[in-house]
Amino acid sequence: MSKPAVPSYGYFTMLDNFENRLPYTEVLENFTAQAQLCEQVGFDTVWTGEHHFGHEGFDIHPNPVITGTHVAALTSKIRIGFAGLIAPEWHPLRLAEDVALLDHLSGGRVDCGLGRGLSARELTNLSPNADRRNSMRNEALFTEIIEVVKKAWTEDPFTHDGLFFQFPHRGVRDHTVPWFDRDARYRSEADEYVGMRIVPGPVQSPHPPLWNVTDSNSGFRYSAKMGMKPICWLRSTRGIVEAYTTYRDEVAASGGEELDIGQNCGLLRTCYVAETMEEARKLAEEPIEFLYRNYVGGYRGRNIYADPGETLSEADELASWFDFLWDRDHLLVGTPEIVAEKIVKLKATTGMDHLLTLMWLPGLDQSSIMRSIELFGEQVIPLVEESSRPVAASS
Repeated sequence: MSKPAVPSYGYFTMLDNFENRLPYTEVLENFTAQAQLCEQVGFDTVWTGEHHFGHEGFDIHPNPVITGTHVAALTSKIRIGFAGLIAPEWHPLRLAEDVALLDHLSGGRVDCGLGRGLSARELTNLSPNADRRNSMRNEALFTEIIEVVKKAWTEDPFTHDGLFFQFPHRGVRDHTVPWFDRDARYRSEADEYVGMRIVPGPVQSPHPPLWNVTDSNSGFRYSAKMGMKPICWLRSTRGIVEAYTTYRDEVAASGGEELDIGQNCGLLRTCYVAETMEEARKLAEEPIEFLYRNYVGGYRGRNIYADPGETLSEADELASWFDFLWDRDHLLVGTPEIVAEKIVKLKATTGMDHLLTLMWLPGLDQSSIMRSIELFGEQVIPLVEESSRPVAASS
């Protein structure tokens, strides 16, 4: 399959509610309107992530499957992406069933990204085995959940005997004995439930695309081994190339297809589009400063954005977050022409196939967000396509 000259375009949001200013009903109404506009102006996917207990007003989206179902009912072609569902916070069979059901309701439009989880507040209260203070146990649980979900989607019947889960549970008499003829695949002669099948299975074959939300090279190797596509955010351009190269090489080492660097890979970038650069910076700078200083920077710090082997300078550490990220080509902020040029450069440098844009910035009102979406779809996308067309050879 040939590699596309332009990326697919995704709109990503966590349904932030800055300072909890809005009733949550209005937050959901805003999200729905944004998703519908994204479809109208040419985005390929609307992506959401999962987070819980966000009393500060960040990451307030406890069930992307439910909101994804709502969006699917109000759209016809845009894909519904998760970036991602926090797999250790789900029972694997419910995860497999719920996503498969949405795959049916959406007509096969689901992209299922999964993550290990980062927030101790969430993991310790929803799934103590996933506590990241025991990283090996967290990864083992994450891996086993993926294995169970894949089996549930592709095997009939399926069984699983792992460290955390056993399906079906041993010694359980099948309650359907009085009403149905015995099928040896599912019920033994002793009427024990011995094989499972989820109903329905997914529409997409063999299952919805699986994505892994990760920023580390080890996460990219893991993605390749598990047959998942990676999405990253918090890396420098050189760091992205390093990670994408790691993924490509591991896919090949695992017996997969030969990929170009960036093929099947996603990249999330903070984005805001306006008619002028002055307006774009005026509207986006303070929200970006707040987001990275108080949220992203609090989790990760600035070193995650350093080039491989680089030590950040004192000037890097003292710069505003906006200037620091701008100088490192992390921000897609400006006029349609500026943003398109940056996307073309990112595509040429990293090879990324899928671009996710974060425009719902803390404190921006709905009209400002909708205008950015509109400008991106109506002007940025055509400009990228025009810039990416091969130049005809002169006769």
